Amino acid sequence: MQVESIAKALGDESRRKIVELLKDGELPASTIFEQFNYAAPTISRHLSVLKEAGLVSTRRNGVFIYYSLEKEALHVIQNWLAPLLGSAIEKPKSAPRERSQKPKIKTESNPFEKFQSEF
Repeated sequence: MQVESIAKALGDESRRKIVELLKDGELPASTIFEQFNYAAPTISRHLSVLKEAGLVSTRRNGVFIYYSLEKEALHVIQNWLAPLLGSAIEKPKSAPRERSQKPKIKTESNPFEKFQSEF
């Protein structure tokens, strides 16, 4: 499992969706196919790319194939990103809000008062 192959596999939106579907546990191929409007061979190809990258594993039960997420591959990406992100992943700060500015009240003052206090 190398970072490059994992990143390349996750570069496709459909494959990321498959990974998200598998985050809660193992699913049969038929359930994964139902989530897409693509032909089965297209989804099969996406699944094989994920498998080649080490992101998913398969288990056969009779004629059914079950796919599960290999979280170790996700740890490879996490370990690679950790030094780049620092010790804690910070949430992006939201844009600063504009403060409503109250009109400044001008106080009338005698410009000579400052100097008169010195004498």
